[in-house]
Amino acid sequence: MNYQEFINYYNGKAIDYDGVAGVQCVDLIKFYLNKVFGLNPGAWGNAKDYYENFNNLPLKNSFTKIVNTPSFVPQKGDIVVWGAGLGNTYGHIAIATGEGNTSQFYSYDMNWGGKACKKVLHTYKGFLGVLRPKDQAKVTGQANNLFWVRVDKAKACVRNQPNSKTGALAGSRYLYKGNTFQASGTVVGENVSGNNIWYKSWKGNYVWSGGLTRI
Repeated sequence: MNYQEFINYYNGKAIDYDGVAGVQCVDLIKFYLNKVFGLNPGAWGNAKDYYENFNNLPLKNSFTKIVNTPSFVPQKGDIVVWGAGLGNTYGHIAIATGEGNTSQFYSYDMNWGGKACKKVLHTYKGFLGVLRPKDQAKVTGQANNLFWVRVDKAKACVRNQPNSKTGALAGSRYLYKGNTFQASGTVVGENVSGNNIWYKSWKGNYVWSGGLTRI
């Protein structure tokens, strides 16, 4: 399960991970850690402790702790944490959507204006920072080995097979000079002008490598 699959499934639900104290904001995070990152959260304290006690938790192996600054904006998939400065002893914790600016941002929360998970607009009052997943493939749903390719010729055809004779046009159909796309690797296909290497895009389509540059 990746970030979007998790949100699609749990949004609107009120869930209790550990059977302790009913539905709390940390329960959403425990499910997130378990279902998306394969971790088994324990009794790790209150919401603010996920950030303040980060270095003593197994989280440190899978996440990076990033402190809030005036120019900081949470990224999609970040675990966002507030401290006691929010106005309560326990703080608060949620999952960022990636939408926002330096004044406010959105996250998915439980036990905020109701028990069920929902999208909430927050300010930075009492905000400590984020725990950012090291494996961003769990957030994007894409493999970590993707790379960018640039089109340096006038036009390149996008095909559903690495072959111009039997492969039909697919996806965006054409790419033009200066366009870029993400590729997951190369394959051997039809030999065109002595070159049989084709790029496979992350969407599963193919573009002949002639006149393209990996960047």
